[in-house]
Amino acid sequence: MTDSPSTKLDNLFDWLALERIPRVGPLTIARLIDAFGSPGAAMAASADEIRRRTRLSENLARSVAESVPARDQIERDVETLDRLRSRVITRWDRDYPANLKDIYDPPAILFRRGQIIPEDSRAVAMVGTRNPSRYGREIAETLARDLAAAGVTIVSGLARGIDTVCHAAALKAGGRTIGVLGCGIDVKYPKENTALMEDIASSGAVVTEFRPGIPPLATNFFRRNRIVSGLSRGIVVVEASRNSGSLITAEHALDQNRDVFAVPGNILNLRAQGCHHLIKQGAGLVESAQDVLDATFGSRSFERQVPLFQYAAEVESLSDIARRVLAEIEPDPVSIDALCESLRMEPGKLAGILLELELKGLVRQAPGKMFARAAV
Repeated sequence: MTDSPSTKLDNLFDWLALERIPRVGPLTIARLIDAFGSPGAAMAASADEIRRRTRLSENLARSVAESVPARDQIERDVETLDRLRSRVITRWDRDYPANLKDIYDPPAILFRRGQIIPEDSRAVAMVGTRNPSRYGREIAETLARDLAAAGVTIVSGLARGIDTVCHAAALKAGGRTIGVLGCGIDVKYPKENTALMEDIASSGAVVTEFRPGIPPLATNFFRRNRIVSGLSRGIVVVEASRNSGSLITAEHALDQNRDVFAVPGNILNLRAQGCHHLIKQGAGLVESAQDVLDATFGSRSFERQVPLFQYAAEVESLSDIARRVLAEIEPDPVSIDALCESLRMEPGKLAGILLELELKGLVRQAPGKMFARAAV
């Protein structure tokens, strides 16, 4: 059964049967429930009564009235939901996400693992490319970590790349995160995120509007993206090309009257062009999590203020020569050979200083003995 007493009388079987009727989407279900009060009553009505009370087309009203539930398939879905300890919540339940209920076409049914709590209304979506640069990964990790530390729930799509980085960073910070799937709740996609999905379900929530068994079809992700933005108060695009799906999520956010932010990048990086396009169109430019906190929530909404991109305390403890080395290192990786040449320093001595900086979290080592300044 669904979670809320408001739908106790409605059988889960009926909800799943109504959802399976072709061409019956969230808006049609809403009209049927508003008119009849429950999915069972809607499907029991005649086509003429459905048309009269909902003004649906003749063909669609007939489809609802003449629908024959796929009993075996629905029973298998119920077994799957029980095995995964997944719940079904509907738009009419008290614990349906408040932010999502406000959008134009909220899902009538959500399949959910884990818990959604009232504090999750203070949520920010973070999205970006599936193939991020090192800079994109670092910035995504820092922003997600600091937002989560400030009490913001991080929402993303559990895809490869930026999504994965943001979910993992929020969990590592001890915060909450919600993953939105473009497939059934029982489908592990991408497979390499199976363990991450379990971690999210344990301490946050994994949700989808697609019934069990639905594969991750390309057409599903447009619908998934509106949920990502709909669950949130604002959206941050970290790194995205001009044709990235992340820009579609940003469009959903604009339609839903959400704040839209973008992280600037290197103008020569194709993966930054989508973000720059958004900034030109009026999106907020993000240099730190505090930018998002101030614009979307107001800093006073949170007990903790986050130290962002601040090196002062660590730098203060460095020797003069270590500070000199740090000053030569930029966010873009540089080779140890190039550093030796610019600093006129012996490799052995420089390696020791770089290790000190790395241990303090001021520098990160990339493959090939490349070093870059870390965002901390």
